[in-house]
Amino acid sequence: MTDQEQLDLQQNLFNIYSGILFNFPAFAPGEPADLTYDFHCPEYKTLLEKYPVAQIAGEGGDFERARRLLHHLAPRLKHAPMYDNHIPCDALHLLEYAYEQPDHGINCLTKSKILSECCLALGMYARRVWLMPFSPYDMDNHVVVELYDRDLSKWIMLDPTTDGLFVDEAGAALSVPEIRERMAERRFATYIPSDRFGTDPVPLLEEYAERNAYICKNMFYFTLEPYNGFGKRDGSLCFLPSGFSLRRQKIARYTYLLERHAQAEQNDLTRQYIASGRKQLEKAKNGPEPASCGFSVFAADPDLSNL
Repeated sequence: MTDQEQLDLQQNLFNIYSGILFNFPAFAPGEPADLTYDFHCPEYKTLLEKYPVAQIAGEGGDFERARRLLHHLAPRLKHAPMYDNHIPCDALHLLEYAYEQPDHGINCLTKSKILSECCLALGMYARRVWLMPFSPYDMDNHVVVELYDRDLSKWIMLDPTTDGLFVDEAGAALSVPEIRERMAERRFATYIPSDRFGTDPVPLLEEYAERNAYICKNMFYFTLEPYNGFGKRDGSLCFLPSGFSLRRQKIARYTYLLERHAQAEQNDLTRQYIASGRKQLEKAKNGPEPASCGFSVFAADPDLSNL
């Protein structure tokens, strides 16, 4: 495939994904919810003593400091999409596993956990965001970090998997909702590596066409953790477009997965997947429509009195 053919392919994919977003522009009113940002976890002291997080972040505004952390961590954390999440999901365990042992790979979920906790340890508002696709047959999603810059009074998306972020035509850093809205409306938004931030972004639209299409695919709905602090707690908040049924998607997804596993070679692992898939399918069929949170919860500025 020539470079032009590859570019045409990515642009066609972007057209499909952005068209889906265009047809689902608004989010369901949903329910209220609280988001917690915990800056007082005792483990942060150990994190800052064991690793040069503060020195890497340096001085300056929240975005500037977080971008330095992003640029330092991303290339030093090997990407392994099939990583099985067997290490406890906190920055101390994950840095020991993947940062100190560069041959150990981790996924976007855990890379985002490291960056978000490093930011929180330094007193910056940060959270993991799950970017989810529209298709029930798409088993891939992506997890990124949103950082709240107090000087700019806005959220900014940072991608610790690729060491980058998204900007508009003027080079201003964008939040997750801003990226989604711009992509749906065919307004300028492009990926940019963190070390090229501040350069002219217009030529990057074609250079990063594949990355733009990939993020557009995963911009359909979002999930947040209600608790943002050290370690992982149960619970998640979904933010769903109006007119979209997550229950129907889950039913189609698990039906599809069961069909795939039934056709695969039967072994203990396959049988385990089938048993789990059947439970999930029955749960989706017999359960209610998953609750959607009000999108104002996602888009709101944090309560700055928490610091």
